[in-house]
Amino acid sequence: MNQLRLSPGQILVGRYEIIKFHAAGGMQEVYYAYDHTLDRHIAVKTPKAGVKDRRFRRGAEMGARVNHPNIAATLDYFEDDSFTFMVEEFISGRDLGDRLANEFLFLDPYLAAHVSHHIAKALYEAHKVGICHRDLKPSNIMTSIDASMVSIKLTDFGIAKLAEAEILAEMELFAEDESTLLSSNTLLGAVPYMAPECWDDWKRAGMPMDVWALGCVIYHLLAGVPPFGTGRMAIKNVTLYQVGKYSITQPGWFGKHPDTSELERNIWELLISCLAIEPENRPSAEDVMKYFNSFTYATGARRVGKVTRYPIKYPNGGTATAGFIAEEGVYEDTFFHVSNFYGDAAPSVGQKVCFSSYPGVPSPRSAPILVLR
Repeated sequence: MNQLRLSPGQILVGRYEIIKFHAAGGMQEVYYAYDHTLDRHIAVKTPKAGVKDRRFRRGAEMGARVNHPNIAATLDYFEDDSFTFMVEEFISGRDLGDRLANEFLFLDPYLAAHVSHHIAKALYEAHKVGICHRDLKPSNIMTSIDASMVSIKLTDFGIAKLAEAEILAEMELFAEDESTLLSSNTLLGAVPYMAPECWDDWKRAGMPMDVWALGCVIYHLLAGVPPFGTGRMAIKNVTLYQVGKYSITQPGWFGKHPDTSELERNIWELLISCLAIEPENRPSAEDVMKYFNSFTYATGARRVGKVTRYPIKYPNGGTATAGFIAEEGVYEDTFFHVSNFYGDAAPSVGQKVCFSSYPGVPSPRSAPILVLR
């Protein structure tokens, strides 16, 4: 790791005490800190050495214009001749990219609708006041650490403004030397969610690029991978998609669950509309939010457990396509039927799953059941 700009115990402007380094991205360092004035923990973000602070300030001003539960709040900003930092609400959780890479193989329709709906609400609030995020991707979406992902917050409007300049510069270099793509974490992370018009004229690309990115994120939630792949392959596939030579296919588990067939169809139609080639043919963020408002989906609390029995074997030698899940610390196992099981293969004993549970006789019932990594 490169030399960090701030140290534990350091106090900024007589108020913000740095507790520890928290994370770093392509453009910023993030610190967990304490606000002595208002007695609260906050996030301090500072641009990495070499990043132009002028853009950081504009980004902070943009973030401060949006106030919504699904957007990380910008609380303060400071700059002088030698140093710049932004203070944001500290979100105790993990980013969506990390969870997709390390916890979830994909999300079932209920959980995917929940997450996507809240992202759409955040985008709508930003677009309503004239702000385009311009770098929407799973790593810029924070979730609470629970299996239900109750809290969803879109972050880094300010850093997206910084990333915009770096991405533009890297795209210009990429036109001359394709190896640039693999040397830029900022560009590499943005490419799988980048609308086709961005490659033609990044500066003129507007709010429809956020809607395209949202469509890509929704697909990623359902399939476990971005719709066009990553790196150079994503650029190639988007190009082929523009001329009708690349198709976005539904996840293999689609159509196998009667309870969610209508929801699957609705989400699929919406994400495909977000991925319209021409920006003017995409729905607005407000449209997307309203579509999700009209969908019916369950938001029951999720638990984490393991499959302990499957299939159930009867004394007469028969079997049932059903089984049981044990949750750590809970005495009674939970019954499930395979029609509510979301995985690439049949359930197997020992599989880690998340599930919703409700009362039943003789055992509690669970649905849906989603395989975890």
